[in-house]
Amino acid sequence: MTIKRLTLVLGSSLLLSCANWAMAQQNCQGNIPASTPVQRFNDQGNGTLIDTHTGLMWKKCLEGQTGERCVGSALRMEWDRAANLAQLVGSDNFAGYAGWRLPTLDELNSIVEQRCVEPAANLDVFPHMLAVGLWSMNQVDPLAWSMDFAKGRAYENLKGAGMYIRLVRNLR
Repeated sequence: MTIKRLTLVLGSSLLLSCANWAMAQQNCQGNIPASTPVQRFNDQGNGTLIDTHTGLMWKKCLEGQTGERCVGSALRMEWDRAANLAQLVGSDNFAGYAGWRLPTLDELNSIVEQRCVEPAANLDVFPHMLAVGLWSMNQVDPLAWSMDFAKGRAYENLKGAGMYIRLVRNLR
């Protein structure tokens, strides 16, 4: 009986937790200047953005999302699979460009919107961004770093954890 009750409580907690995650709304402090203003990014109209501050080209959508507004289900995967996917996309010439890769932790930090949480992203630049962790290329077995876009903080994770992916490439 105790086990069933514990399972029921745990199941209800997980269900409530998932429901809150899905219903969370972005919260931004309007009195703080934007760290990732729209003017900093040039939308190329082909699913890519150029960050004029860093000189990087970003995929506008998370892997698995498509279109101008990044609709669809983003892909969640372990680090090794994410690194392999980045190599495949990098050689496939997405939007006519090769060289796509997982970003460094510093590069991910450069697109964190410091005045917002849930997600910590500029939704005018990165539409339908989820408040989730994104893999970086920074890793030391068996760990890899991710940037949590719920609060805009970096975390070290086991590579087997499921995170999401936004690919980047150097302009040159």
